[in-house]
Amino acid sequence: MKNPYNWQRHQPSVEVQRSQVEPILRELRRGGSAVVIGGRGMGKSVLLRQVQRAIEQSSAARAVLLSTPPLESTVAAYLADLARALGLATAPVTNTRDLIETYFSQDHALPQLVLLYDEFDSYAKSPANPTDSPGRRFFNDLEATRRDVEGLAVLAIGSIGVFVFRDILGSSFLSRATQFWLNPFEYMGLQTLAQPFTRRGQGLSPEILDALYLASGGHPALVTYGLQQLWDIPFPIIRSITAIFADFRQHHREFMRDVQLSFANPRLSDAPQRIWKLVKDGPGFVARAELQKTCGSASGPLHLDFIDVLNLLQAAGLIQLTGSVLTDDPIEVRPITSILNLPSDSSPKEDLRARFLDDLQRLLILLHTASADFFRSSGGGASRTLVPEAVFASFLSIGFELMGWQTEREAQQVAGRTDVKLARKGSNEWMIIEVKIWGRNDYREVHSQLESYWSASVKGGAVVMLTDAELPNWPEDYQRQCLTLPGIGVEHDSMPDSPICSRFSCTSSTAEGMKTCIDHFLLRLLRRGQRGLV
Repeated sequence: MKNPYNWQRHQPSVEVQRSQVEPILRELRRGGSAVVIGGRGMGKSVLLRQVQRAIEQSSAARAVLLSTPPLESTVAAYLADLARALGLATAPVTNTRDLIETYFSQDHALPQLVLLYDEFDSYAKSPANPTDSPGRRFFNDLEATRRDVEGLAVLAIGSIGVFVFRDILGSSFLSRATQFWLNPFEYMGLQTLAQPFTRRGQGLSPEILDALYLASGGHPALVTYGLQQLWDIPFPIIRSITAIFADFRQHHREFMRDVQLSFANPRLSDAPQRIWKLVKDGPGFVARAELQKTCGSASGPLHLDFIDVLNLLQAAGLIQLTGSVLTDDPIEVRPITSILNLPSDSSPKEDLRARFLDDLQRLLILLHTASADFFRSSGGGASRTLVPEAVFASFLSIGFELMGWQTEREAQQVAGRTDVKLARKGSNEWMIIEVKIWGRNDYREVHSQLESYWSASVKGGAVVMLTDAELPNWPEDYQRQCLTLPGIGVEHDSMPDSPICSRFSCTSSTAEGMKTCIDHFLLRLLRRGQRGLV
C-alpha cells in the first residue's frame, strides 16, 4: 500500500475537516469578506481547498482559487491574474469592478462568485511609499467592488502579512473582513489522520499516538511528517518518535526558521518574541498588565497589541488560549508541547552530571507549564488521566536530543523498561532516567530499579516521579516509601521557587559495589484551569 502521507504537498490524501470551514462559508454565502490567519505549515492551503470544495458542491456559487500571486507585483499583474482565473483573459482589463461585472454579465455565470486568495502575505510587500502599494490598491479596490456588486465574496489567508496590511499599508479590505484563526489539530484529529494504519492492519498504539501528538503539538505539517515517517517503519515503537523528530529539527532548520518568521519577523516587530518568551517562562497564567507592558516595549513598524500577538502565536501552533482573551485577568495561556517549544541549547556547565541535571530540570519545568497536554480521556467517560510513563520518557528523550544529547534508540531488552539513557555526543559516559507515576506499578522500587541499570559507564541517574493528585505530605511520604533503604544517603531540597516540588539527592551502592548518584524529582502535573506550583 502506497504511503498516503506527504508533508510537502498541499493536497493530502488524508485530511482533517477544519472547524473553521462552516463559519467561513456562512460569511461568504452572505457576500462578505474574511481573512484567515495561520502560521507556516498550519494547513492554510488545505483549508482553502476544503472551502472551495464545499462551495463547489452548491449549485449557486463558483469558487475561484488563486493559489499563488503573479511574479510581478503590480496592480496590472494582479488584475491579469484574476482575469485568467475567471476565464476572461481576452477581455480588456482596466479595473476590478469592470472585470467582475463582465464576469457576471455572462449567461453561464452562477449567482455568486467567491474569490479565494492564498499567500496573502505576498501581496503585502511594502514599497518606499506604503500608500502606493500595489497589493493595498488591488485589495482595497476589490473590497469596494465587493460592496457595490452583489454576488461577490472574498477570502484571503496569510500570517504576519495580515498585520502589514493593517499597520503599514492600511486596508479597507481588512477593516470589514471577519477574522478567523487556524489552530493545531486536536487529539481526535490525529486519530483521524492515523486511520490508514488501521486499514492496512497495523494500527498505531495509543502510546505512539500520544508521543506523536506531544512531539508535534498537533501542528499539521509536523503531524503529517511524523505519520509519513512511521508508515515506512515495519514495526514502529514509541522510541521511533524520538528519532523522527530529533532528526526533523536537524534536517529541516529552514522550516523551523519559516515558522518563526510567519509570526515573529524581527524587522516588523519583536513583540511576538517577547510575549512568546513570557508565556514559555510563565506558570500558565499571565496578568494582562504584564502582557501589555511586555508588548508595549517592543520595537518595529507593526503596532501589535498583546491580543494581536497571542492570536498570532496561537495561529502558529505555539500556544493554547483558554477562556476570554478580551476580558480575563489573568489570561490562561500556556505553550503547547512540541518540538517548536523545546529548547535547543544545553546547560554550559562542564561537569557532565551537573549539565544533565540542569537540562533535566529545564524540561521538567516545561512539562509542568504544559502539563494539561499530558492528560487523555479514560475510556468513554469525561475523566482524564495521565498518559503512560513511556510517553513521558519519550518526551524527555526528544527534549534531550534537541539539546545536543545522544539517546539510546535501540529496542529495550527487558519488557516494561521506560528509562532514558543519555550521553553527550562523542562520550562513552551515560546518564539514565526512570519515569514513574505515583501509585502505579512498582513505583516504590524505583531507586533499586535504577541501581539495577547501573554500570561502570553510568555517571549519574535521575528518577522523575509524577502525580496529578494534591498530596499535602508527598515529600515525606515519598522518602518513607521509596528511600528508606539500607546504606542510602539522602539530601532533601524542597525547591520553594520551582514548580518541581522536591528533589532528593541520594548516594548508594549497587550489589556489585559500584557507587551511585541518583537524584529524585517530584513533580505534580496540573489539569487545565488549575493554578499553583505544587
